[in-house]
Amino acid sequence: MAVAVPAVRYRRIAAELRRLRELKNLSAEEVAAQVDGVNLVKLSRYENARVQLKPDVVQKLLDFYECDPELKEVLVEILRDWHRPGWVAGLEQLNPLYHDLIRLEETAIGNKSYESAYIPGLLQTRRYAHAIISSGVFKTPSVEARVDVRINRQSVLTRAENPLKLWAVIHESALTMKAAEGVMADQLDKLIQWSGLPNISIQVMPAFAPPHPGMNGPFTLLEFRQRDLDLALLSDMLASNWVEKPEHVDVYRTAFGEIMATALGLDESLNVIREKRDQLK
Repeated sequence: MAVAVPAVRYRRIAAELRRLRELKNLSAEEVAAQVDGVNLVKLSRYENARVQLKPDVVQKLLDFYECDPELKEVLVEILRDWHRPGWVAGLEQLNPLYHDLIRLEETAIGNKSYESAYIPGLLQTRRYAHAIISSGVFKTPSVEARVDVRINRQSVLTRAENPLKLWAVIHESALTMKAAEGVMADQLDKLIQWSGLPNISIQVMPAFAPPHPGMNGPFTLLEFRQRDLDLALLSDMLASNWVEKPEHVDVYRTAFGEIMATALGLDESLNVIREKRDQLK
C-alpha cells in the first residue's frame, strides 16, 4: 500500500503554485489558456489542494512560471515520492498528522526540537518509549505497534546518505522521570551515545534557567533544502498543528535560537546527563 504525500506538504505545494502565478502577474484564466492539460477548474483545485496533485501537471505549471530549478526539483520529488511504499503502511489507525511527520522527517535535512517533559521521540529507547506510550489514553494501534513506529523513525538519524541533522534541547526535568528500574539509566546512556554522532547535538535546559520562548510549550522545526518549505509542529494531547507560513515558521526559528542560547552548552549538557545517569546506577 502506498502512503499519500503528507497533507501539509500538499497545502504548501498548492500555495507555492498560487504564489508563483501571482509573482508572474498572471490570471488563472491566462494560465488555463496557455498550459496544456490545465483548465480553470483544475487550476483552482490545484491551488487549493482540493485534488491529488499529479507530478507531470505540477511540473508543467512550474516550467510555465519559470520556477527556480532547485525548488522545482524539490516540489516534483515530493509528489513522486508518494508512490513509494511507506514503512508505516498497515498502521492506518495512526493519527494522519503522525504519518505526515514520519514522511516529512524522511525528506528533511534538519530537525530542531525543544521538549519540556519528554525525551524527543527520535532519541528514545524502546523501554522508555513503551513507558511513555503505555501511559497514554489512546489504545489503537497497540502499544507495541506504536513503539515499533517510534523506534523505526530513528533510522533517519543513521542512514548512510545525508542523515538527518538533529538539534534537541531537553528540559532538565525530562531527565528525571520516575520509571521502572533501569529505564531512565538506559535512556540517559542512549542520549550519551546519540550525542557522539556528528549529526546530533543535545542541550539541556536547566531547571534554574531564566524565562525563554520554550516556556510556551514544546515544538519541532523541520528544515528542508528550500527554506520556504520549512515547517514547525506544535503538539499537545488532543491536537497538533503545523505552522506553514514562512513568516510564522521564522518566529519559531528565532525562538529556537533563543532557547539554544539559554540552555547549557553542549559539553556542560553532556556532563549533566552523565551525572544524572551515574546517580541511577
